[in-house]
Amino acid sequence: SYLVTSTNKDTSSAAKGVIENMLFRIYGDSSAYLVMTSAEMMDMMDSMLGVLMTILVVIAAISLVVGGIGIMNIMLVSVTERTREIGIRKSLGAKGRDIRSQFIIEAGTTSAIGGVIGILFGILLANLFTAVVGVVMSDAEGFAAIPNLSGILVSFGVSVGIGVLFGYLPANKAAKLNPIDAL
Repeated sequence: SYLVTSTNKDTSSAAKGVIENMLFRIYGDSSAYLVMTSAEMMDMMDSMLGVLMTILVVIAAISLVVGGIGIMNIMLVSVTERTREIGIRKSLGAKGRDIRSQFIIEAGTTSAIGGVIGILFGILLANLFTAVVGVVMSDAEGFAAIPNLSGILVSFGVSVGIGVLFGYLPANKAAKLNPIDAL
């Protein structure tokens, strides 16, 4: 493995060509060696990071759908168990939107609690990662994985949004109950 430095960034491709020609004269086969510029290495790292980011986004999307289905199931059970309460409220004059709002707020609150737990767990993992990197890599002084406020707020908002989105179906089911049948 050899590291060759060109005089500046603009001459790196010309230097690569010179080195490739010299190595081809020595080996006679271009598959016997590999010459890369730092720009090509950065492009390769960017493409690998892009694939990794895509995989992480798919995993996160699957996790959000699974969490949303869990919230929907919890809310469907809640509607089933509280059918009498819904019937009483509707017979006393509660509108469908009042019942719907109650269950949507409950779903949003449930997912908000889960979101806060997830955020706290994420902050704990970031601190643990910072400590591990500090121990493993002694020259990583000053490295810190610190979640920023905008990321925390977005993740909390997504968590509540998923709860409200997946809680709408059970809330709508509760709002459409006939008071006589519910009693």
